[in-house]
Amino acid sequence: MLIAYWIVAGILALAYVAAGGMKVVQPRAKLAAAGLAWAPDFPAWSVKAIGA
Repeated sequence: MLIAYWIVAGILALAYVAAGGMKVVQPRAKLAAAGLAWAPDFPAWSVKAIGA
């Protein structure tokens, strides 16, 4: 059971890193086009900080 926990935790960690990295790397216009409708409402530094 402990091994299953670590596998699930690792998969979730990778998902969070991927989502944050997407916010850090991509411009706001591309994020908005991808479905993040809130991205244009915030300054670029704020979106980058949320991703980081």
